[in-house]
Amino acid sequence: MNRFFAANRRISQAITPRHIHEANVFGAYRKIAALLLSRPDVVNVVDVGAGKGWHFPLHYKEWYRIRLIGLDIDAREMEPNHALDEKVECDVSDRIPLADASADLFMVHSGIEHFPDNERFLENALRVLRPGGFIVAQFPSRYAPFVLANRLLPESVSRRVLDKAMGERAKLLGFRAHYDRTDYAAFRRMSRKVGFEEVYHLPGYCSSAYCEFFLPLFALSYMYDALTFALGIRQLASYNFWVLRKPNPGAAEEPLRLYAWAR
Repeated sequence: MNRFFAANRRISQAITPRHIHEANVFGAYRKIAALLLSRPDVVNVVDVGAGKGWHFPLHYKEWYRIRLIGLDIDAREMEPNHALDEKVECDVSDRIPLADASADLFMVHSGIEHFPDNERFLENALRVLRPGGFIVAQFPSRYAPFVLANRLLPESVSRRVLDKAMGERAKLLGFRAHYDRTDYAAFRRMSRKVGFEEVYHLPGYCSSAYCEFFLPLFALSYMYDALTFALGIRQLASYNFWVLRKPNPGAAEEPLRLYAWAR
């Protein structure tokens, strides 16, 4: 049976157009976050839910002279993470034990969905960011098909389905998820209420990877993704990618500048 699912997964991945992989929110996160890291005014970077490793090449730290601070609710998860200059164990939905206005950039890679109170997290991040600092984050919407299935199915069943759907990648996706206001409309209202400026949003409509283990289901999921993409309704997106900025009232207004060169 495992061979059957593995074969279905290989075929599904093979027939998925290359641009789907490059244009999704994961690709946007890698590219835009790398550009934000290259800004001369970004030095102190906070990786939220840092875990076992950073999602970028280690040489970026030397290129851009970055000091990387990791936050995680479990300090043991960060033990093998040698990219971090500082490791802080904390619940970011409760408090972040860093000084006011001490960070230039918050990075959240597939973490927002795991926080039980995202409004409190954004308030904590706003305090720690210096005026003009950024948050870059990507995460699934609470209305994505795979999220709805995960919320409706018993935990034991959803765990087995995840193991079949994602194979080896399932080990990285097994943490408890709350999906607190992770849909486009709710997150936008919440970030504005907290006090952030919206710099950029990218909806992600491609969530068929969760169905790769069974080709007919993958085909149906892919057609749904194509339909929601064609409609372009952000509230129906399966993923969201956001760049938010803390207002800087003392600075002259200027467009976001992304630098692609090292310091």
